Amino acid sequence: MSRYRNLASDEDVPKWQNAIANYLINVKDEISLVKLQRVLQMPMVEVWLGLLLGGFTLEQRGDFYHNHNVWVKSSPIMTSNMRDDGQKVKKSR
Repeated sequence: MSRYRNLASDEDVPKWQNAIANYLINVKDEISLVKLQRVLQMPMVEVWLGLLLGGFTLEQRGDFYHNHNVWVKSSPIMTSNMRDDGQKVKKSR
């Protein structure tokens, strides 16, 4: 997984993850991948990378090759570490 993170190191993956997490927190429901991409107005590749590297739960429904059948649910880990303004919560040790 770290190899893939390195490939995306020049991109702003945390920003994409925050945008996805904030939307899912406000919706409090699942959403299709295509609809999520449309409402966020982000390129599909940014949505995919944000989802895959952000630990979100994805569910395949129906045929494998149709992205309309991919549904996104919020990750409890991701949303529990987010503040209302989209910033990650820093945990003290």
